Amino acid sequence: ARAQAVAHPPSPLAQARGACESVVGVCVRPLNFVLSYTCPECAHDGPGARWYPVTFASSFAWVAVLSTIISAIVGRWGELMGVPPSCLGMYVIAIGAEIPDTIQSVTVARRGYGSMAVSNSCGSQIINILIGLGLPWTLSCLGGRDIKVGDHEQIQVMAYFQGANVLVFVSM
Repeated sequence: ARAQAVAHPPSPLAQARGACESVVGVCVRPLNFVLSYTCPECAHDGPGARWYPVTFASSFAWVAVLSTIISAIVGRWGELMGVPPSCLGMYVIAIGAEIPDTIQSVTVARRGYGSMAVSNSCGSQIINILIGLGLPWTLSCLGGRDIKVGDHEQIQVMAYFQGANVLVFVSM
């Protein structure tokens, strides 16, 4: 006698996951559409290689726009919850921004490119500070808006914390 394969209905967890993937796919489609036109494919020695300067400039513009949006959202969230913006910036945004960089550095290091992993860990910080913060602040100043920096004591504590991080990094 042949064994008949019994078809089991998908579990509720699998159904929920499929529904979430569908919703995310629909929500991301407009962003993918816009990014495909503002950041054209420019693979090295590929047909679109001449578009590299456009892709490079537009990627920096996207980083600035998305950083401004994230800053506004997290700032408002902090106001509503009564959490100081310096604390949110130090922990929530910084950790969220560094997880992909850490994964990328570990992946590159496992492939045997240690110097590339170190340069990625340092270079990503420079880009985050110069473009992620500098460009939106520059645009705000050019637009006539003042950049207010409050909670000087908390920022000073965060600066001491970062100084300790730098000392550990240099000693390693």
